[in-house]
Amino acid sequence: MSSTSQQQDEQDPGLRNLWRFMRFTRPYWLWVVIGCVTGLVRMVLMLYMPYFIGRIIDQVILAKGPVEGRLHTMWMMLIPFGVLLGIHAVATMGRMYWAQIATVNAIRDIRFHLFDHLQRLSLAFHIERPSGAIVSRVMNDVNAAQYIFDLIFIQAFQVTFNAIIICSYLVIKDWRLALVSISTVPLFVITTRLVSRPMRQASRQALETMSSISGFLQERMAMIREVQAFTAETKEKRQVRREVETLKKYALRQQLFTAVLIGASEITRFLGKAIFLCYGAYRVIFGGVPLGVFTAFNFYQDMLLGPFEFFANLFTQIQTAAAAADRVFEFFDTVPAIQDAAGAKRLAARRPPAVTFEQVSFNYPSANPVAVLNDISLEVKPGWRVVLVGESGAGKSTLMNVLPRFYDIQRGRILIDGQDIRAVTMRSLRQAIGIVPQEPALFTGTIWENILYGRRDAPEEEVRAAARAANADEFIQQLPQGYETIVGERGIGLSGGQIQRIAIARAFLKDPKILIMDEATSNLDALSEALVLQALDRLAHGRTTFIIAHRLSVAREADLIVALHAGRIAEAGTHPELLAAGGLYAALWERQMVGSG
Repeated sequence: MSSTSQQQDEQDPGLRNLWRFMRFTRPYWLWVVIGCVTGLVRMVLMLYMPYFIGRIIDQVILAKGPVEGRLHTMWMMLIPFGVLLGIHAVATMGRMYWAQIATVNAIRDIRFHLFDHLQRLSLAFHIERPSGAIVSRVMNDVNAAQYIFDLIFIQAFQVTFNAIIICSYLVIKDWRLALVSISTVPLFVITTRLVSRPMRQASRQALETMSSISGFLQERMAMIREVQAFTAETKEKRQVRREVETLKKYALRQQLFTAVLIGASEITRFLGKAIFLCYGAYRVIFGGVPLGVFTAFNFYQDMLLGPFEFFANLFTQIQTAAAAADRVFEFFDTVPAIQDAAGAKRLAARRPPAVTFEQVSFNYPSANPVAVLNDISLEVKPGWRVVLVGESGAGKSTLMNVLPRFYDIQRGRILIDGQDIRAVTMRSLRQAIGIVPQEPALFTGTIWENILYGRRDAPEEEVRAAARAANADEFIQQLPQGYETIVGERGIGLSGGQIQRIAIARAFLKDPKILIMDEATSNLDALSEALVLQALDRLAHGRTTFIIAHRLSVAREADLIVALHAGRIAEAGTHPELLAAGGLYAALWERQMVGSG
């Protein structure tokens, strides 16, 4: 174990996070109180049973006198017993339902706030973690921790209160019998202390492995076409087998510690019972303790020692819940790397705006950072169409990722109409920028919903106008359900050109002032490419546009071509100027033209 892990174990962060987790019930404290009160009523009524049995033995079975009188006494005892039994039934139902109102509301709030927080974390955070692992924390880890609400707030509180009441009664009734009744409790306490830390570690390892498996399975299911195309089923099966074997190992460790606790609870109960029966029998025979009192003591001891199995299970679940809460709050405690500056204002930009890069340098966060952008200075006038070219890894995509602040630059400034993008709100900045990626993703749902994602409050006529402008309306109308056609995850069921045109329609509806286009036609056939290019040309009109070009034919009409090499601007100019210069762009152009010929 690393020193960091040891330090975390010593600080026991999981328990603190567990209490933070439980604080989500505060808005629903009234339901918690009602659940506790009804639970206490239920537990107190259960305490009447041993007392009732003891009275039956002493005042009915062993009592002297006429049978009729003893039977009358028994019937009189049954009347309050029946009333209390009815109250007990109502309290049981209320305790189970009312407490759950607080639980399910708190869990809903946790998931909502966690999802909201995750959306505000940086792109780097999400790239570093498989989406399945993130979803696992939102669903599985929160689910693993939710049972602790009822266990701690209601059941543990009731059992503890019940034990205090029973112990108090036993001490008052006969303190020597009381001490004998609880003589084996230290054995359980010591065992619990010994297994607490390794159980916590095993619980966390099991959760981490489960999260890893969830992420792996989600990714493989999303890429099942590639798995089958490369006949990699056997390879993936071996990987899953390794993962589930690891999970089995940690699960067995958890079960081992649970078995130790259950064993300790059983020894506590049965050894304590044997000691009590021997000593109690001696007291009944030689000490003058009434048989009814001894019998009641016997029942009360069962009620006192019986919950030790509950406490063993509770302790196990607390360790699992604490590990889950710790993982949940790792996300909650992750501070968004990119935030609005203090006093940030809305971006006030004209249509189209000017964009200026001033000595921009950037490297991705890592242990050994390597500069990806070096001293980029570029002035883009309003309405210009700028084409970025260069070899793979030259920095084209990175330059476009820092413009909407998916990442923050380390040095320099980026200005939109003279406003530093770090001085304006991210919401207003990103609202001003539209992005059409090379491989756009559609959400599971209708085509209408996917276009409407560009602007959720857009009226119907604007949605249809956006589709027409994107050359998408015609093919949508030909689908069986038209705009209400359901598309699968990432657009399964549509061709690449159709997906691209729906993405362009979404950008049309957003109506951004700045447009970023990753080459959107590189994977399309000739007919689809023509339709997409026509739509993109309409979309770029009246906006300041940046195009990451893989096919240099789109650069001919550009107002400015920027050739990047190793994160620096190698040259910039128009198509004729750069061809005449005979530099990087001319070499790329010649290579592509020769290749296409």
